[in-house]
Amino acid sequence: MKYCIVVPDGAADFAVRRLGGKTPLEAARTPNLDRAAQEGLLGIARHVPPRMPPGSSVAIMSVVGYDPQEYFTGRGPLEAADLGIEMGPDDWAVRCNLVTTAEGRLADFTAGHISTGEAEVLLAALNDELGNEETSFHLGTSYRHVVLYTGAQDIDAETTPPHQVVGQPIEDHYPTGPGGEYLLDLMKRSREALQSHEVNQVRVDLGRNPANMIWLWSPGRKPSMESFADRFGLRGAVISAVNLVKGIGRIIGWDVIDVPGATGYTDTDYAAKGRYGISALKDYGVLLIHIEAPDEASHDRDVKAKIRAIEQIDKAIVGPLMAHAEQEGDLRLLICPDHVTSVEDGKHKRDPVPFAIWGQGVLASANVPFTEGHAAATEVQIDDGYELIGELIGRRPKR
Repeated sequence: MKYCIVVPDGAADFAVRRLGGKTPLEAARTPNLDRAAQEGLLGIARHVPPRMPPGSSVAIMSVVGYDPQEYFTGRGPLEAADLGIEMGPDDWAVRCNLVTTAEGRLADFTAGHISTGEAEVLLAALNDELGNEETSFHLGTSYRHVVLYTGAQDIDAETTPPHQVVGQPIEDHYPTGPGGEYLLDLMKRSREALQSHEVNQVRVDLGRNPANMIWLWSPGRKPSMESFADRFGLRGAVISAVNLVKGIGRIIGWDVIDVPGATGYTDTDYAAKGRYGISALKDYGVLLIHIEAPDEASHDRDVKAKIRAIEQIDKAIVGPLMAHAEQEGDLRLLICPDHVTSVEDGKHKRDPVPFAIWGQGVLASANVPFTEGHAAATEVQIDDGYELIGELIGRRPKR
C-alpha cells in the first residue's frame, strides 16, 4: 500500500460575505474532493494546539505525525534545514521576511512577492552591512529567508508573524523578551541597508513595493526528531515549493522532490506537481504534496484566486491521483489543509480543518461534499491532529 497526503495550505476558511455566506471550499467546483468525501472517511482534525502559533510550521509537523507540543522549537530551524544551514546545538535560526513598510506600518509582508534573484542581491548587501562572525543572512525563496545566530546569548524572543499584522503599526509588534533587542537592532538597521539600494529604487520606478526592511520572527534551536522510517516504518518524500515544508521533510529523513514550475504562489504549476507526485509513488511508501497557493491567496484577501487555487488542486492533483489509484489499486489518499486561513482578514487561525481519507480499504462514512461544515457535522473529530496519520496508514508510532 502506498500513501499520499495532499495539503492545500490554508484552504479551510469561514463563511465569506462576498460569497453570500459560503466558504471558498463551498463555492469552488471540486468534484474529486467531493468524491473523496462521499466515498471515504470524512472528518475534522486540529493541527494547531491551543496557545501554539497558528501556521504551517506547527501544523505540517502535526500532519506528518509529530506532536508539535513535543517537537516544535521555532520556524527558523525548520527552514534552515532545507537551506543546508549547519546548526550547532546552541545556534539559533530565525525566519527573515523581506517586507515593505510605509508610514510606520507594515504594508506588505512579501515586498511585492519579490523575486529570488532580487532577494539574493539584497541579502548580499545585508551580509555586507549587518553580518559578522555571529550573524549571517541566508537566501531562501522570494521574500522568505533565514538569519543564523551563533553567538552566546539566547534568542528566545516573543515575535509576531508579519502576515498577521499587515496594515498595523510595526512598533506595536516588535520582538520582546530574551534576544528581542538583538532582533530589533537588526530590523531597524536593515532599513539603512535596503531603503536606498538600487534594487529597491528600480522596484519603486516600476511601481512595485520595495523590500525596505526585514522582519525577524519565530527563532529556534535545531529540533531533535526521530526519522519517519523509524517512527512509522515507511520511506517518504515531499513535494513543495516552500522551504519550511521541505525542511520538515528533511529533518524526518524524507527526500525532497523538486518540481519545475512550482513557485509557492498562485501561479504554481499544479499539473506538474500532480505528474511528479504520481511518478514518485513508484519509489516511496508515503508522499506529501503541499500546495501553498490557497494560503497565499488568503493572505492577499483575494477570494477569487483562492477559489481558483482550490479548483486547480482538485482538477490537476487530486483527480489524477485518484485515477492512478483506480488503475494501480494500491494507493490511499489523505486530503487535508494544514490550518485555516481567513480570506476576510488574511490571518491564520487555530480552528480544526476538514479531511478526507479515500482509497483501498476505506469505507464510506458520509455521502456529503468536502466542506468545513459537512466535515464538522460528522462524528470523526481528531483533537490531536498528529494522530490523523495513523488513520491513513493504519499504524501508530513505534515506541
